[in-house]
Amino acid sequence: MLRVVLAALLVGVVAVPTVRAQNIDGTWKVDHVTTGSFEQTTGIVRIKTEAGKATGALVAGSPRLITLTLKGVSVDGDMLRIAFQNGTIEMTFSTRVPKEAAKRVLGVMVVDGTAYPASLSMTDETTLDLKSSSRPLPCPPFTQARSLASRGLSLRIQAQQTKDAEKRKALLKQAAEADATAKKETPRLYREVLEKHADSPAVFEATTALLRSAQSNNTKPDEVKGWAATAMKSAQAYGPRFQAEVASQIATALLIQDDSTAQALDFARQAERLMPAKVSASEEIRVLHLLTRALRKSDLDAEAKKFDVRIAKLDEVLDTEYLKKMPPFKAAPFAGRKSKSDRVVMMELFTGAACPPCVAADLAFDVLQKSYTPRDLVLVQYHMHIPGPDPMTNPDTEARWKYYAQSFPKEIRGVPSSVFNGQPKASGGGGIANAESKYQAYCAVIDPLLENPAAIKLSAKATRKGDAIDISVDVAGLSNPSPDKKLRILLAEETVRYAGSNKIRMHHNVVRAFPGGVAGKALTDESSKHAASVNLGGLRGDLTKYLDAFQATGKTFSNPARPMAMEHLRVIAFVQDDATREILQAVQVEVK
Repeated sequence: MLRVVLAALLVGVVAVPTVRAQNIDGTWKVDHVTTGSFEQTTGIVRIKTEAGKATGALVAGSPRLITLTLKGVSVDGDMLRIAFQNGTIEMTFSTRVPKEAAKRVLGVMVVDGTAYPASLSMTDETTLDLKSSSRPLPCPPFTQARSLASRGLSLRIQAQQTKDAEKRKALLKQAAEADATAKKETPRLYREVLEKHADSPAVFEATTALLRSAQSNNTKPDEVKGWAATAMKSAQAYGPRFQAEVASQIATALLIQDDSTAQALDFARQAERLMPAKVSASEEIRVLHLLTRALRKSDLDAEAKKFDVRIAKLDEVLDTEYLKKMPPFKAAPFAGRKSKSDRVVMMELFTGAACPPCVAADLAFDVLQKSYTPRDLVLVQYHMHIPGPDPMTNPDTEARWKYYAQSFPKEIRGVPSSVFNGQPKASGGGGIANAESKYQAYCAVIDPLLENPAAIKLSAKATRKGDAIDISVDVAGLSNPSPDKKLRILLAEETVRYAGSNKIRMHHNVVRAFPGGVAGKALTDESSKHAASVNLGGLRGDLTKYLDAFQATGKTFSNPARPMAMEHLRVIAFVQDDATREILQAVQVEVK
């Protein structure tokens, strides 16, 4: 059964009889623990009940949440819900009203579908400042572990910023030593959190950190079970919705351990069972993607397919909701060229599903697909782990990033970055409101390039039988052949569904691999024929290993899905002059 509307999410701390709503009258501070185990105050709310109905007023909001508003307060029986909105982000706190008067109760804060441990505390405060609205949890071993873990990164950043070669060398040596110390000491400190501070919310992050490194540290299975059991027991105080979140986090961490697949599946099943009956489609689909991953890794494909049916229905709901709003504007088709040129412009967009300013660039990219045909414009997206993990990233897209970043260090520094025929232009992005102006900036670059003549002819063909794709490319009329002129071939997926933290749900022409290698094939003849092949089963396996290894470093994906449908594929071939980075011609073909 589809679970719907986050507004109906009501979870609790302990099972108690229905009580009178007036127990919650007063002024309350709403806190939740964010990633990194910082306790953040969302706001101060004054609640009043009259005739069995609760109303609320926002006394003060965190200065860190500058657009925070209170959407409403409601009580259903003994269940209390406080809903906030910060820009486009929904934040919903819920708990059970205690039977007896209490100054503090535990509950859960759901922020855009992710649950965090939270609390409601009586207060006399009426204002919040930056310092008081966010503070580290009082858990010394966890604080020490986090400090050790971040020391190496801090030193490497200092090394990158210094111009003194000797100082840079010394800083990098210190960074390596700090990493070695952290690797040795942080597991001991995280174990101390579980053993001596099991009542602290820090226990949840400490547990996932220990589980991610369990295999590399040769941890005994019984110890792994003990860690997971401690986290689940501590989660009970925050209610079943948060227990479902912790079970999901444990399953995600265990899935990357080759010898913990059975345990991962058990916790994925628990996460699915513990989810309340009424949650949003986006929350439900997160858990189902995790469960199907665990089932397939356990060779239970038949059972996974049953959940695939639920996922497909949820995708329909989410697609419909998304496409009603996105893209937020329409544009007219390209009017045509003024010259007789047959030069194809190639646009390469570096983006990330965790990147807020990539929203404008991604939406403008989507509209470009509707304005131009592949005879005029070939579009590709390279996903990057910037500023957070993105499961559409792969080693080839990272290599392509380095290719441009080394040549254009001032222009290619972050995402979104856009490259047209090998030259960075119109980079930068913004939110939804900036999408149309971003589209216009892209068109202003593309249209003049379409008038330039092509100095080469390219044709390509791609056929698929099962998981095998065979690709052939013909090059003709290349002027001045040289080792610097390279043929590159890439495989792109037409549409990938994945909702990261920036909420862009549909990603188009996502690059999955460079068949034949990112370095490309040198063109030393005027005309030549080339072949390449891809095995999709092998590619999925390679991408899974890459993402598992990346996650094992401690990175957390906001959405556990690993989108690898590979259903609607395209092959793009292009010739690039490595001496100038100019792309001379490109061609796109559908995989038949």
